[in-house]
Amino acid sequence: MSDRRKNKARLLPVAANASIIVLELIGTSISYRNGGLGNLRWYTVLSNVFALVTSIAWLISYLKRGGKVRYIAGMLRYMASCCLAVTFLTVIFVLVPMAAPSGGVARVLYKGPQIYHHILCPLISCLSFIFLEQGMRINKKMALASNVPTLTYAVVFIILNLLRVTVGPYPFLHVYEQPVYMSVIWFFVIAGVALGSSFLIGKLHNKLSGIFFQKKITA
Repeated sequence: MSDRRKNKARLLPVAANASIIVLELIGTSISYRNGGLGNLRWYTVLSNVFALVTSIAWLISYLKRGGKVRYIAGMLRYMASCCLAVTFLTVIFVLVPMAAPSGGVARVLYKGPQIYHHILCPLISCLSFIFLEQGMRINKKMALASNVPTLTYAVVFIILNLLRVTVGPYPFLHVYEQPVYMSVIWFFVIAGVALGSSFLIGKLHNKLSGIFFQKKITA
């Protein structure tokens, strides 16, 4: 690999994570202005704040270690990307269809902080981790561990809904407004999305990370 390609390989993930940090700060500041700390009840906001913190940690580790990242920083980036993938997929395939009949697609998809939290940051984070962030191989244990934040959120908010401490905040968490079997189905659907996306992101990362910078082998 030429020095120029090496520099690109080093700078692109820096640029991607710096972009995530900037966009997360913008989106989170808008979210805070709109609802204060109360917005932390949303998985979307929590996953994006997590992504902000992990991109900062990853960038510090990457720059301090000259292009290499500590395991914990890389693992946290992976977990954050998986959480943002769940956010993106839930928005596209669950919340948008639910909002469509009432004309609320724009509000759910891209108005206010949503353009950052629902679209830009999830896409940049996943693409950066898959294609640009080298030096880490994802195994099955790591893929399973990446689901801990999502499953923890689901279990905590199901319990809070059962105890009537809170309602929702997502429609599929309204345990008293839908049959028990629907709550069970929703839990396994979200858990399945989280598990499937984490394994897919891990596999793609193992196969494609750094592919743009690999030296072509010629006969």
